[in-house]
Amino acid sequence: MTRFAEQLVLVTGGASGIGEATSRLLSSEGATVVIADVDDDRGAVLADELGAQYVHLDVTDPAAWAALTQGQSFTMAVLNAGVGARFDDLRNAADEIFERVMDVNVGGVFYGTRELFRSMAGRGGRISVTASIASLAAHTQSPIYCASKWAVVGWVRAIAPSMSVEGVQINAVCPGLVDTPILGPGGGDRMRQMGLKVLDAAEVAEAHAHALLYDGTGTIFTIQAQLGLGEHTFNPPAGYQG
Repeated sequence: MTRFAEQLVLVTGGASGIGEATSRLLSSEGATVVIADVDDDRGAVLADELGAQYVHLDVTDPAAWAALTQGQSFTMAVLNAGVGARFDDLRNAADEIFERVMDVNVGGVFYGTRELFRSMAGRGGRISVTASIASLAAHTQSPIYCASKWAVVGWVRAIAPSMSVEGVQINAVCPGLVDTPILGPGGGDRMRQMGLKVLDAAEVAEAHAHALLYDGTGTIFTIQAQLGLGEHTFNPPAGYQG
């Protein structure tokens, strides 16, 4: 298939996990893929294998974002870079943990959306953002990560209408548990042994492909093992006037 022929697509966090699977899928379907990551060795090897381009990108650096988007006219992007964090006791949670998760998971999406919109506005473009099923539930095992992903979903839904006026669409994908390096070595197998259902990264990549091609904006897609792809619906609170 060539669903993404003639598309120049940026994938952040593209060297491993969901990003790697997404880079592989888009490349196999005709896209010119630019893999952005901080893991230069792994990113360069993957780019060479796929015939893609690799760029070093710290998503928390707005100047780096500006330089990247001013230099290339992306038609699509998958904002996927993210980090997790846990703490045993809130009283001992370090500031650095909070700052790192928010800088990458929220700041990276904000800077990426802003700079891509600056380059796409008026000519059109499509963006898909990796959120999490933890964006839609209280993920008590990792509250800071949960808060960051709730922010991502709120951002996508709130910014989508104004971006659409300039022909740019933005949607989000909320995966359940995914067998990626973020679970640690052998993490996927441990989850399965515990009786939990785990996605393959390729399933999430296909969800991103759907979100990029979807004829709509501000939509939140869920993808969970054995449940497939779904569209999450929100009901505004009574009396909301925003």
